[in-house]
Amino acid sequence: MNGSPQKDYSSILARLSMVALYIVTGTGIAAIVIGYIIIGSGFYPVIEHKHFRNILFIVSLLELAALQVIKRSLIARIDIAAGTEEINYQRLLFPTLVIAAACSGVSIYGLIAVIMGSSLEVLLLFVAISLIGYQLFRIRARDLPE
Repeated sequence: MNGSPQKDYSSILARLSMVALYIVTGTGIAAIVIGYIIIGSGFYPVIEHKHFRNILFIVSLLELAALQVIKRSLIARIDIAAGTEEINYQRLLFPTLVIAAACSGVSIYGLIAVIMGSSLEVLLLFVAISLIGYQLFRIRARDLPE
């Protein structure tokens, strides 16, 4: 091959990455704003549930680890070589949304930790893990079948 399909894939993947980044970043910002409001209102309990926070942290890491397997299985089902750019965009949209939703869930876990008494720093840690997780597990051209 002359390498031209990689250029086609890069434009599709760039568009998909922007959609996913809007989802992951928007969820993270919303979680931070809601967490800040909750902490400022004094609504959350004074005693932090550290065990619950640690369980949420472990669940979020396990979710991100499972995301690699899920991503591979979703991409393996796609026949990207037999489609136009717009068809391939549609085919890759579902796996991208699954990855974005899973990474956004980590921010939600951080918000739940805040509701259970954790600090804003814990929420920021969950949001950072969410963003790092998306960067690690987003779809790249090398992930696509040739």
